[in-house]
Amino acid sequence: MSDYYISFIPEEPNYVPDSKMVEEIKGMAIEDCVQQYFEVSDVMHFADAGENLESIACPFCKADLQEWWGGAMDLAYSGESGFTNLVTVVPCCNQSCSLNDLVYHFPQGFYKVKLTIEPTPDYQVSIEDVCDKLKEVSGMQWRVIHTRV
Repeated sequence: MSDYYISFIPEEPNYVPDSKMVEEIKGMAIEDCVQQYFEVSDVMHFADAGENLESIACPFCKADLQEWWGGAMDLAYSGESGFTNLVTVVPCCNQSCSLNDLVYHFPQGFYKVKLTIEPTPDYQVSIEDVCDKLKEVSGMQWRVIHTRV
């Protein structure tokens, strides 16, 4: 049986809340989860969907970018510094965009801040409620990443 996690990352990859907000987020009680943890980093990371990933497409022309994407990720990654430059030019229509803005199905994204929960087997977590609480605390929209490993 595979593991399943739900992560919440800010839509803005460089966003880091102040220490008061960090404590509020850490203190959020999320029902129907086995465990939850919150991480804050100085470097940017990538939250992936694992086995859930089905496709990666261009946000402009919707071309399939899965074969190109791995190389673009390698170029954006800088060892101990993590992901440093997300700006790229997509090969299909030669337009500039952020790797964070590609069309990922299932959603994925970049972050310095991430709340992760492991839902109970009966999966009764209200994702909308969690997103609403996070937005209320941070003033920012959050992306939901469903990861199966």
